[in-house]
Amino acid sequence: MKANRAAVLLAAFWLALPSTGQGAEPRTPTDIAALGQWLGQRQQDSGVVGVSAALVVDGKVAWKQGFGYADRNAGIAMTPATQVGIGSVTKTFTALAAMQLQEQGLVDIEQPLSRYLPEFRIRTHGEDRDQVTLRRLITHSSGVPTDVFRDMQSDQARYTDVVKLLNRTALAHSPGTVGLYSNAGYNLLGHALAEASGLDYPDYLKQRIFAPLGMKNTGFAGDPHPAGRSKAYGPDGAEAAVFELRDIASGGIYSTAEDLATYAVALMDAYHGRPSALVEGSTVRSMFALQTDIPIDTNKKGLGWFLFQNDNGFAAYHAGSTFYSNAAVLLIPEQRTAAVILANTVGGDAICEQFAFRWLESHGLSVKDIVPEPAPLPTASAATPRPRHAGYYAQKNGYAKVEETEAGLSIRRDADTYQATEISPGVFAVQTAGEARGDLYYFRDIGPYHVLFWRRGPRERQLGYRIRADALDSAWKQRLGRYRPFGYAMPGFEKIAEAEVRLQDDGLPVLQVTYNTGTFTYPMVPVAADEARTGGLGPSMTGDAVSFGADPQGEVMTYLGLTFRKE
Repeated sequence: MKANRAAVLLAAFWLALPSTGQGAEPRTPTDIAALGQWLGQRQQDSGVVGVSAALVVDGKVAWKQGFGYADRNAGIAMTPATQVGIGSVTKTFTALAAMQLQEQGLVDIEQPLSRYLPEFRIRTHGEDRDQVTLRRLITHSSGVPTDVFRDMQSDQARYTDVVKLLNRTALAHSPGTVGLYSNAGYNLLGHALAEASGLDYPDYLKQRIFAPLGMKNTGFAGDPHPAGRSKAYGPDGAEAAVFELRDIASGGIYSTAEDLATYAVALMDAYHGRPSALVEGSTVRSMFALQTDIPIDTNKKGLGWFLFQNDNGFAAYHAGSTFYSNAAVLLIPEQRTAAVILANTVGGDAICEQFAFRWLESHGLSVKDIVPEPAPLPTASAATPRPRHAGYYAQKNGYAKVEETEAGLSIRRDADTYQATEISPGVFAVQTAGEARGDLYYFRDIGPYHVLFWRRGPRERQLGYRIRADALDSAWKQRLGRYRPFGYAMPGFEKIAEAEVRLQDDGLPVLQVTYNTGTFTYPMVPVAADEARTGGLGPSMTGDAVSFGADPQGEVMTYLGLTFRKE
């Protein structure tokens, strides 16, 4: 939950994943059987209780199989017809619904969300709320926070209540500048589509997507599931009590490997111009087209899909996790092939990714192909006045510090400091011996942010944005200390035990949050007299509002919709 409870994020850390090796397309029954054998062994070795999967070759289902159990105690086997929660794979259906309604003229994805949800009044700190468009919700670039952890269960709130919950918080980033994965944003999108279509979100999907495709075993929590629904299993493999989440438009669909394979085939058929009851071919092709207007991002995106892309072609991908289940869907439309997989156990995200990525890499693509190409280096002339870069830069989990030197810059990152010499206007290189030799640092102004970038060979990453590091006034100093959660408590196996507002050695404020699974530290950047936002620029859980107030019992902090009282 601390990272992202509803999806396996596609971020630059995938660069560190070992390659599964490229080879010929596994089109023959022998090759497919070998992948199925690998999956069966991996399911047993991983401790995942049940897995089901399917492969599409040449536009037809070529293989499908289940491994392990849907209900271990009852001895019920997992099959390709077993229902499992697909988590954030739901977002691909929400995006498809948006594009269907655009075809019908009922929505315009370039328009502000407020056109369809006038009650959307989230706080801003200089940002333009009308720049939160439907397209930016689809591409996770709207600036809407990742999530709101209050009233998460479906018996406490509906997906349509997310707008009210968000109105109590603030935009995380300036719209259109940062790729920030947002479950909350997709629930806003689902709400807007319901208003525009006149159909509740679940009803729309059932009538306009599931029924036309014959996806008889796909639906939502309260729907009948004639093929049988899997039990849920926790990280220790013990059966878990399932609760349903409010966020159905970002992660609420239940489906099967068979039905997801049908969905994959339908999208690829439409991509190739075959008659479709769902959507026009040009619309599907636009959904699989690379979006190039997000200047700070960690992955390539289409509309509702993440994209792997190189000279050999492209693949569209989405993974998903609920609290207990996992799923992944991979389409390679030009080759008319796809892989789908479902798992019913906490920690099953790894086996889902590995299965999908093996199929990906056997078709001439690599996990590295999701990383956007670096922007061109600065090309200012030597006559241009040298800009000033010194200061503190807020990252997701700390601060970087930049100081000017005679030769160039001194850059402190975490526990290390690097001396960088200016080798061209605005570009600084590390000259000292060691692994960092040749690393480049440079800066770009993006929206309201002065951003520090690091580059090593073909790899590039943003290292945060410069902040004002004014001394804290007396009101902020009074907020330093430990806070205990009270009131609403998050469901599930992951809990927040406490939070602490403290200063780092250089006097900068941070928020330290201790879960039962670990401790995480976030910079706190004051934006108002009683509010700060956590530092960093994506890909998840950055820019979150941290606000302060008081009740009769003392100082109260609100973070992610949760409340904490100072000790």
